[in-house]
Amino acid sequence: MRMAAVRWFAAVALLAAASVSCAAEEPAPPAKAPTIQVNRTVTLSTASGPRTALVHRPANLPRNAPLVVVMHGAYGTAEHTKASFGWDALADRDGFEVVYPNGYGRFWNAGSCCGSPHARNVDDVEFLHRLTEQLVATDGVDPRRVYAVGMSNGAMMAYAWACAHPDDVAGIGAVAGALVARCDPAPAMTVVAIHGSADRSVPINGGVGPKSVSKYNYPALSQTLAPFLAADGCLPTPTRTEKAPVQLNTWSCASDRSILLAVVNGMGHDYPGARPADAVKRVLRQPPGPLDATTFLWTNLRSSVLS
Repeated sequence: MRMAAVRWFAAVALLAAASVSCAAEEPAPPAKAPTIQVNRTVTLSTASGPRTALVHRPANLPRNAPLVVVMHGAYGTAEHTKASFGWDALADRDGFEVVYPNGYGRFWNAGSCCGSPHARNVDDVEFLHRLTEQLVATDGVDPRRVYAVGMSNGAMMAYAWACAHPDDVAGIGAVAGALVARCDPAPAMTVVAIHGSADRSVPINGGVGPKSVSKYNYPALSQTLAPFLAADGCLPTPTRTEKAPVQLNTWSCASDRSILLAVVNGMGHDYPGARPADAVKRVLRQPPGPLDATTFLWTNLRSSVLS
C-alpha cells in the first residue's frame, strides 16, 4: 500500500513537471504594434528652435499609405489650415495620412521670400525633409508617395522643397503661389496649380500685388511652371477646357508626369472650397464654390509615384 502511494505521488510529480516544461516551451504571443493616435502633434528640434506639426492619421490606416504635407499661407497656422481646407475628411475617405507643419513665425522661407524665416535664413527645406523622414519611420507612410501642397507662401514652399529635395516629393499642389526659389534643373514631377485671375496678392501675370503682404516682385505663373514643363518634356501649348468660371489647362508630356493649371476667373487670393475656421461661421450656409481645391489637387496628384 505504501509503495503504491509512493508510485502515485511520483507519477503526479512527473506529470506536473511535464506540464511546466510544455508551458515553458510555448512561444510567447506576438507583441501588439503600438497604436498611433488619429490626431497628434509632433515636435522636431531644429537649428531655429522647436518646430511643430499636426498629424491626422485615419484609424486602421495600413502601412505604406500616402502622405500629404499641407502648408499654410503667410500669417497662417497649421490649426487654421486643418480646420478650413477639408484634408482630414478626404484622408479618412481615401486612406492617406496628412500632416500640417507650422512655419516659423507664421511664414516660410521659400527661397527669396518671405517674412522672418527668410530674414533669419531659416532652413525650412531641411525641416520638411526631416519631418517626412520621421513620419516614414514612425508611421510607415510610403516615401514614394509624399505630396507637397500649399496655399500662397505655403505653395511657394512646396515648389522650393521639391526643387531642393526632389527625392522627397512625388508631386506638388500649389494654390495661389509662385516659384521664388532656385530650381535649376527642375525635377520631372507632377504639378497641379490653382490660381485666381483676380489675385491681387500674388498676381497671375506677375509683379508686386497691390494687396501683397511681402511686396515681392513675383514671377508670372507661366514663368513658375516653365521649368517643370521643360523637365517633364511637355508640349508648349496646353489643351484648354472651360467650365465657367474655371479654365482647365492640361499639358501633354513625354514623361509619366503631368502639369495641370486651373484658372478661376474673377477669383482673388483664395483657396477654393475652404470653409471658415470659425466654428460659428462654419455652420452658416456657404454658397457653393466653383472648385473644391482639396479634391481637385488630390485627384490629380494621387497617381504620381517617385521612381
